[in-house]
Amino acid sequence: MIRRMVLAAALLAGSGGCSVPDAGGGGDFTPGLPPATAQRQVREHAEQVAVIAKTSVDAPSEERLTCPGQISDFPDDELYRMQGTYHLPIAADEEKAVYALLTDHWKDAGLDPRTGDDPWVKGPWAGPADLKIDLRDGHTIALSRSADTTVRMIIWTQCLHETH
Repeated sequence: MIRRMVLAAALLAGSGGCSVPDAGGGGDFTPGLPPATAQRQVREHAEQVAVIAKTSVDAPSEERLTCPGQISDFPDDELYRMQGTYHLPIAADEEKAVYALLTDHWKDAGLDPRTGDDPWVKGPWAGPADLKIDLRDGHTIALSRSADTTVRMIIWTQCLHETH
C-alpha cells in the first residue's frame, strides 16, 4: 500500500521546476517556465491519466492561453497558461469504473478529486466536468463525457511567466 502511494504521488506530483514565493510573502506568485516545458508537462499528465485509466489519448490539442487580470510583477504578454485537450476512448458504460480508478488513485496519493456535484467543478477554465483534480504542481485535470464513446479531458497549468 505504501509503495503504491509513493508511486501515485510520484506520477502526479510533476517536476515543474516552478518557484513559489518565500514564506515571508515576498516574491511573485507566478512561476517562471518556458512554454515548451509547460506543454511537455501537460502532455505527460495526459499520458499518466491514460495509463491509470487503461486507455489511450486521442486527438491531442495543446495551446497557450492568456492569463487576463492576473496580478503579477510581469507584463501581461509574458503571462500564459498552457492547456491541453484530449479524447479518451471510454464507452459510456465504462465511465463510472474508470472514474473510480482515477479517484482511488488520486485519493491514495493524498489528493482530493471532486465530482460533478461539487459546484466548484463547473470552473471557468474547463467548463462543466464530471471529475476534476488539482495536482500539487499547479496543473488541473477535468474529465467530462463528450460522446457515447469518448471522454474529453482538459489539463491546464496555473498562470505562468514565460522564460526562455
